[in-house]
Amino acid sequence: MNHKADMHKFRLEVQKKIGEYQFRPKTYSSFQNFPLNNKQCLYVAHWNKEGIIFERGLEALTGYTLEEFNTEDLVHYIHPEERELVNKLTQEVVKYVIDVDLRKGPAHLFLSFRFRKKDGTYIKILRQSSSFELDEKGRMVSNFSLLTDISFLDTGNRVEWDFKANGLDVSGFKRIIYKVYQNYFTSREKEIIELIDKGQTNLLISENLFISKHTVATHRKNILKKAGVSNTVDLIEFCKKNGIID
Repeated sequence: MNHKADMHKFRLEVQKKIGEYQFRPKTYSSFQNFPLNNKQCLYVAHWNKEGIIFERGLEALTGYTLEEFNTEDLVHYIHPEERELVNKLTQEVVKYVIDVDLRKGPAHLFLSFRFRKKDGTYIKILRQSSSFELDEKGRMVSNFSLLTDISFLDTGNRVEWDFKANGLDVSGFKRIIYKVYQNYFTSREKEIIELIDKGQTNLLISENLFISKHTVATHRKNILKKAGVSNTVDLIEFCKKNGIID
Protein backbone atom coordinates (compact mmCIF):
# COMPACT_ATOMS: atom_id res chain seq x y z
CA MET A 1 0.00 0.00 0.00
CA ASN A 2 1.13 3.56 -0.74
CA HIS A 3 0.48 4.96 2.74
CA LYS A 4 1.44 8.51 1.74
CA ALA A 5 -1.15 8.56 -1.04
CA ASP A 6 -3.69 6.90 1.24
CA MET A 7 -3.22 9.57 3.92
CA HIS A 8 -3.43 12.35 1.31
CA LYS A 9 -6.75 10.97 0.07
CA PHE A 10 -8.01 10.69 3.64
CA ARG A 11 -6.95 14.25 4.50
CA LEU A 12 -8.83 15.64 1.50
CA GLU A 13 -11.96 13.67 2.50
CA VAL A 14 -11.78 15.06 6.04
CA GLN A 15 -11.11 18.57 4.74
CA LYS A 16 -14.24 18.39 2.59
CA LYS A 17 -16.36 17.21 5.53
CA ILE A 18 -15.02 19.78 7.99
CA GLY A 19 -15.50 22.48 5.36
CA GLU A 20 -19.17 22.42 6.33
CA TYR A 21 -18.46 22.97 10.05
CA GLN A 22 -19.00 26.32 11.72
CA PHE A 23 -16.17 27.23 14.09
CA ARG A 24 -14.35 30.22 15.57
CA PRO A 25 -10.62 30.08 14.79
CA LYS A 26 -8.12 30.21 17.65
CA THR A 27 -4.76 31.92 17.60
CA TYR A 28 -1.58 29.93 18.08
CA SER A 29 0.09 32.54 20.27
CA SER A 30 -0.02 30.23 23.31
CA PHE A 31 2.34 27.83 21.53
CA GLN A 32 4.97 30.54 21.05
CA ASN A 33 5.83 30.33 24.75
CA PHE A 34 5.27 26.59 25.15
CA PRO A 35 8.35 25.18 26.96
CA LEU A 36 10.32 22.87 24.67
CA ASN A 37 13.63 21.11 25.27
CA ASN A 38 16.13 20.11 22.56
CA LYS A 39 14.46 16.72 22.13
CA GLN A 40 11.01 18.14 21.39
CA CYS A 41 9.01 19.97 18.77
CA LEU A 42 5.34 20.82 18.34
CA TYR A 43 2.92 21.44 15.52
CA VAL A 44 -0.75 22.16 14.78
CA ALA A 45 -2.57 20.08 12.17
CA HIS A 46 -5.64 21.89 10.79
CA TRP A 47 -7.99 19.44 9.08
CA ASN A 48 -9.98 22.21 7.37
CA LYS A 49 -6.87 23.63 5.71
CA GLU A 50 -3.70 22.25 4.15
CA GLY A 51 -2.73 19.96 7.00
CA ILE A 52 0.11 21.03 9.30
CA ILE A 53 0.17 24.83 9.38
CA PHE A 54 2.23 25.75 12.46
CA GLU A 55 5.37 24.34 14.07
CA ARG A 56 8.13 25.07 16.56
CA GLY A 57 11.42 23.18 16.83
CA LEU A 58 10.61 20.85 13.94
CA GLU A 59 13.78 21.33 11.90
CA ALA A 60 16.05 21.18 14.96
CA LEU A 61 14.58 17.82 16.00
CA THR A 62 13.92 16.12 12.65
CA GLY A 63 15.80 18.11 9.99
CA TYR A 64 12.57 18.78 8.07
CA THR A 65 11.03 22.17 7.36
CA LEU A 66 7.28 22.76 7.55
CA GLU A 67 7.09 22.47 3.75
CA GLU A 68 8.53 18.95 4.02
CA PHE A 69 6.31 17.85 6.88
CA ASN A 70 2.65 17.64 5.96
CA THR A 71 0.32 14.98 7.36
CA GLU A 72 1.08 12.50 4.59
CA ASP A 73 4.82 13.28 4.77
CA LEU A 74 4.81 12.37 8.44
CA VAL A 75 3.35 8.95 7.63
CA HIS A 76 5.99 8.44 4.93
CA TYR A 77 8.82 9.11 7.43
CA ILE A 78 7.61 6.40 9.82
CA HIS A 79 9.54 3.10 9.82
CA PRO A 80 8.07 0.77 7.14
CA GLU A 81 7.33 -1.96 9.70
CA GLU A 82 5.17 0.45 11.73
CA ARG A 83 3.73 2.67 9.01
CA GLU A 84 0.50 0.76 8.41
CA LEU A 85 -0.51 0.66 12.06
CA VAL A 86 0.31 4.33 12.72
CA ASN A 87 -1.55 5.34 9.56
CA LYS A 88 -4.58 3.27 10.59
CA LEU A 89 -4.56 4.58 14.15
CA THR A 90 -4.29 8.20 13.01
CA GLN A 91 -7.15 7.88 10.55
CA GLU A 92 -9.47 6.07 12.95
CA VAL A 93 -8.81 8.61 15.71
CA VAL A 94 -9.49 11.52 13.36
CA LYS A 95 -12.69 9.90 12.06
CA TYR A 96 -13.88 9.55 15.64
CA VAL A 97 -13.06 13.05 16.91
CA ILE A 98 -14.59 14.89 13.93
CA ASP A 99 -17.94 13.26 14.71
CA VAL A 100 -18.19 13.35 18.51
CA ASP A 101 -18.89 16.22 20.94
CA LEU A 102 -15.63 16.91 22.79
CA ARG A 103 -16.90 19.84 24.86
CA LYS A 104 -17.12 17.57 27.91
CA GLY A 105 -13.40 16.79 27.60
CA PRO A 106 -10.70 16.87 24.92
CA ALA A 107 -9.45 13.84 23.00
CA HIS A 108 -5.87 12.62 23.63
CA LEU A 109 -3.79 10.21 21.58
CA PHE A 110 -0.43 8.89 22.79
CA LEU A 111 1.54 7.11 20.09
CA SER A 112 5.17 5.94 19.85
CA PHE A 113 6.95 4.81 16.70
CA ARG A 114 10.29 4.85 14.87
CA PHE A 115 10.77 7.98 12.76
CA ARG A 116 13.26 8.65 9.98
CA LYS A 117 15.02 12.01 10.27
CA LYS A 118 16.14 13.92 7.18
CA ASP A 119 19.69 12.61 7.60
CA GLY A 120 18.36 9.04 7.24
CA THR A 121 18.79 7.97 10.86
CA TYR A 122 15.89 6.70 12.95
CA ILE A 123 14.76 7.91 16.36
CA LYS A 124 11.95 6.68 18.59
CA ILE A 125 9.22 9.31 18.82
CA LEU A 126 6.43 9.78 21.33
CA ARG A 127 3.62 11.78 19.74
CA GLN A 128 1.14 13.32 22.18
CA SER A 129 -1.83 14.75 20.28
CA SER A 130 -4.86 16.58 21.68
CA SER A 131 -7.90 18.19 20.08
CA PHE A 132 -7.46 21.97 19.81
CA GLU A 133 -10.05 23.92 17.79
CA LEU A 134 -13.65 22.65 17.96
CA ASP A 135 -16.70 23.57 15.90
CA GLU A 136 -19.98 24.80 17.39
CA LYS A 137 -21.03 21.18 18.05
CA GLY A 138 -17.79 20.28 19.81
CA ARG A 139 -16.29 18.35 16.90
CA MET A 140 -12.55 18.59 16.31
CA VAL A 141 -11.27 20.90 13.58
CA SER A 142 -7.57 21.01 14.48
CA ASN A 143 -5.20 19.22 16.84
CA PHE A 144 -1.98 20.05 18.65
CA SER A 145 0.86 17.51 18.73
CA LEU A 146 4.03 17.38 20.80
CA LEU A 147 6.83 15.17 19.50
CA THR A 148 9.49 13.93 21.94
CA ASP A 149 12.58 11.90 21.08
CA ILE A 150 12.47 8.94 23.50
CA SER A 151 15.29 6.95 21.89
CA PHE A 152 17.04 6.77 25.25
CA LEU A 153 14.24 4.51 26.55
CA ASP A 154 14.43 0.76 25.93
CA THR A 155 10.89 0.41 24.57
CA GLY A 156 11.55 -2.12 21.82
CA ASN A 157 10.67 -1.90 18.13
CA ARG A 158 6.90 -1.78 18.41
CA VAL A 159 4.14 0.79 18.24
CA GLU A 160 2.61 1.73 21.58
CA TRP A 161 -0.63 3.69 21.72
CA ASP A 162 -3.38 4.92 24.02
CA PHE A 163 -6.48 6.89 23.03
CA LYS A 164 -8.88 8.72 25.35
CA ALA A 165 -11.96 10.65 24.23
CA ASN A 166 -15.46 11.45 25.40
CA GLY A 167 -17.85 8.52 24.88
CA LEU A 168 -15.21 6.25 23.32
CA ASP A 169 -16.14 2.56 23.02
CA VAL A 170 -12.67 1.19 23.81
CA SER A 171 -13.52 -2.42 22.87
CA GLY A 172 -15.06 -1.32 19.58
CA PHE A 173 -12.04 0.84 18.77
CA LYS A 174 -9.67 -2.06 19.45
CA ARG A 175 -11.68 -4.22 17.04
CA ILE A 176 -11.15 -1.59 14.34
CA ILE A 177 -7.41 -1.47 14.99
CA TYR A 178 -7.23 -5.28 15.03
CA LYS A 179 -7.92 -5.27 11.29
CA VAL A 180 -4.28 -4.23 10.85
CA TYR A 181 -3.23 -7.37 12.74
CA GLN A 182 -5.55 -9.90 11.10
CA ASN A 183 -2.65 -11.49 9.21
CA TYR A 184 0.06 -10.41 11.65
CA PHE A 185 0.19 -13.82 13.36
CA THR A 186 -0.54 -17.19 11.74
CA SER A 187 -3.49 -19.24 12.99
CA ARG A 188 -1.06 -21.56 14.79
CA GLU A 189 0.68 -18.62 16.44
CA LYS A 190 -2.69 -17.25 17.60
CA GLU A 191 -3.50 -20.65 19.15
CA ILE A 192 -0.19 -20.58 21.02
CA ILE A 193 -0.73 -16.99 22.18
CA GLU A 194 -4.12 -17.93 23.61
CA LEU A 195 -2.56 -20.85 25.49
CA ILE A 196 0.27 -18.64 26.75
CA ASP A 197 -2.40 -16.27 28.05
CA LYS A 198 -3.85 -19.19 30.01
CA GLY A 199 -0.46 -19.70 31.65
CA GLN A 200 0.47 -22.90 29.86
CA THR A 201 4.11 -23.98 29.56
CA ASN A 202 5.74 -25.09 26.31
CA LEU A 203 5.25 -28.72 27.37
CA LEU A 204 1.51 -28.29 27.97
CA ILE A 205 1.09 -26.36 24.73
CA SER A 206 2.90 -29.10 22.79
CA GLU A 207 0.61 -31.75 24.32
CA ASN A 208 -2.56 -29.75 23.60
CA LEU A 209 -1.61 -29.01 19.99
CA PHE A 210 0.09 -32.37 19.29
CA ILE A 211 3.35 -30.75 18.21
CA SER A 212 6.87 -31.04 19.64
CA LYS A 213 8.11 -28.90 22.50
CA HIS A 214 10.90 -27.68 20.19
CA THR A 215 8.29 -26.49 17.64
CA VAL A 216 6.44 -24.60 20.37
CA ALA A 217 9.68 -22.92 21.44
CA THR A 218 10.36 -21.87 17.84
CA HIS A 219 6.84 -20.46 17.49
CA ARG A 220 7.18 -18.61 20.78
CA LYS A 221 10.47 -17.06 19.66
CA ASN A 222 8.91 -15.89 16.38
CA ILE A 223 5.83 -14.54 18.16
CA LEU A 224 7.91 -12.44 20.54
CA LYS A 225 9.97 -11.10 17.63
CA LYS A 226 6.85 -10.12 15.64
CA ALA A 227 5.36 -8.32 18.64
CA GLY A 228 8.65 -6.55 19.36
CA VAL A 229 8.73 -7.76 22.97
CA SER A 230 11.10 -9.89 25.04
CA ASN A 231 8.74 -11.63 27.50
CA THR A 232 5.27 -13.14 27.68
CA VAL A 233 3.89 -10.45 30.00
CA ASP A 234 4.57 -7.75 27.41
CA LEU A 235 3.33 -10.07 24.65
CA ILE A 236 -0.07 -10.55 26.27
CA GLU A 237 -0.34 -6.83 26.97
CA PHE A 238 0.46 -6.10 23.32
CA CYS A 239 -2.11 -8.62 22.05
CA LYS A 240 -4.90 -7.42 24.34
CA LYS A 241 -4.24 -3.75 23.62
CA ASN A 242 -4.50 -4.37 19.89
CA GLY A 243 -7.50 -6.70 19.99
CA ILE A 244 -5.58 -9.81 18.96
CA ILE A 245 -6.94 -11.65 22.01
CA ASP A 246 -9.74 -10.68 24.41
